[in-house]
Amino acid sequence: MKEITIFCPIYAAPGKKEALRAALRLLAEKTRAENGNICYRPHEAVNADDKFMIYEQWRDQEALDFHMRQPYLTEFLADREGLLADEIRGVICSEMK
Repeated sequence: MKEITIFCPIYAAPGKKEALRAALRLLAEKTRAENGNICYRPHEAVNADDKFMIYEQWRDQEALDFHMRQPYLTEFLADREGLLADEIRGVICSEMK
């Protein structure tokens, strides 16, 4: 069983920062309740008005796959043209040993 860590930079569309912030809070609340979630923390950039970052950790690939199929996530991603300035491109990482 190998843990998965992902960093996801997310950019708000012009005028959508507050709506995106609210959507990310709701997404975090629901995601944290998932059985395979270890950590799901949205962050807001201090020096970039439109940038958010999600730091997430998953028990294993199966847990991440489950998350990616959840209706609240697929709905959020489907609405990305309304809230996001760009496609979300998460970076999967592993801890250096």
